[in-house]
Amino acid sequence: MAEINPFYLGTFVVYLLIVLAIGLWGYTQTSDVMDFWAFGQEMGPWLATWSFVANFVSAVSVIGFIGAVYGEGYTLMTHTIFGLMLGTSALYFAVDRVRNLDLLTFPDIIASVTGYQVARPIAGTVLLGNGWLYLVMQLVGASLLVTTITGVPYEYMVWVIGIVFIAYTVLGGLISVAWTDFLQGTLMVGAVLLALGYMIFDLGGLTSINQQFASLNAANVHPTGQGAYTAIGIIATIVAFFGTIFTEQNNIVRIAATKNVRAAKIHLAAAGVILSVFYSALVILGGATTVALDSNGMAVQTQDAAFPALITNYVPSGVGVIIILAVMSAILSTTDTRLHSTGITTARDIYSYFRPDSSDDSQLKVSRVATIVFGITATAAAVNPPGTIIELYNFRAVLLTSAFLIPVYLGLYWVGLSGRAILASVVTGAILGVATEITGGLFGIPSTFIGVGAATLVLVVGHMLLGGSEPKGGAMAGD
Repeated sequence: MAEINPFYLGTFVVYLLIVLAIGLWGYTQTSDVMDFWAFGQEMGPWLATWSFVANFVSAVSVIGFIGAVYGEGYTLMTHTIFGLMLGTSALYFAVDRVRNLDLLTFPDIIASVTGYQVARPIAGTVLLGNGWLYLVMQLVGASLLVTTITGVPYEYMVWVIGIVFIAYTVLGGLISVAWTDFLQGTLMVGAVLLALGYMIFDLGGLTSINQQFASLNAANVHPTGQGAYTAIGIIATIVAFFGTIFTEQNNIVRIAATKNVRAAKIHLAAAGVILSVFYSALVILGGATTVALDSNGMAVQTQDAAFPALITNYVPSGVGVIIILAVMSAILSTTDTRLHSTGITTARDIYSYFRPDSSDDSQLKVSRVATIVFGITATAAAVNPPGTIIELYNFRAVLLTSAFLIPVYLGLYWVGLSGRAILASVVTGAILGVATEITGGLFGIPSTFIGVGAATLVLVVGHMLLGGSEPKGGAMAGD
């Protein structure tokens, strides 16, 4: 067992106590279920902006992305990050339509465009699968990092972090989540820029970093990794991550939580600018991490361990503490959001469908219980995760985009689109996208293309066969 580092461990404990205190404060500010779910729909543009940024940046972004650059070079920017930023930009142009619907969750939107309330539990089930996978990723990343820096065994740290996250989220709902996001978002962006500045100074400048990174392997600085990624593979990944921005439950909840359309549009535009700068800095930091570890003979066994190794074995302790706080902020802000979303999905999209007369208090109770159950099971799974962080991240991107992107957003704008065809398209895209991702694709075609293509085909054919059926999409989605 590694030696326990009391300096880093003490920092980690203090951090957890602070967020728990904010969670307790949020509990005192939560008077009803809409406060817990959607901030009472009173969130202003700047609080919404930093909440969006903090929620967007996760363990995947910091540990997983730096690990991906360590293993595969800058190609991450060509597909995954480009897809995410493209999706954020595109959502800006659709946000007024989404906000004007005045609906709370993504399944609410699907039920609106299809006219079938049964769409809520169907879509909710898919979203719960995505939310649970995301929780596993966050807990793996958090526990891996804290274990590396503190020396506490991974198996113990998973449960400590999981229980603290669950307690904090159950207490305050979106009120405490949003305010901690504000703190965490500013901290993580500032700390990553500070860390990059330190590495640029330490390694002799930005040009020197890139030259040394290229000298390790010329593919590191090539947009396709010198052929490691094919054009069709890059496009499939862009599409997959583009779609997640439109189909994430937590993004829809945040849009619904803003106080008006103006606040919703400002928060997406500002967050897009901040995230573009942040991810550019993060990718370069990944290259600097690789150079620093390699030049000092600090090779790591798994790519996810690269950034923790940089913190513990390379940078001074003072810089390391700042980076740790940034990473913990990234992990906490995304984890509590996903826990919060699983509670909403269970209570709002599934429980209330089968119990339409349930009271607000009853739904609030179900939301909190579901948060605990999904949190505990995800923690148990994180003890022995089924893949690396980036592998899990890719898997849930295929799931969301294949199931929802085409049918739901066409339903928003296509007046008269068959509701039954939309539902059939959602189910078909989810099943084929996930199945082909698990089996490694089909005939060399990326799983995203199979899932999205099948969903589109079923949507068009279904509309032709069921076009005379009611209800319709589009016209009932805000017109």
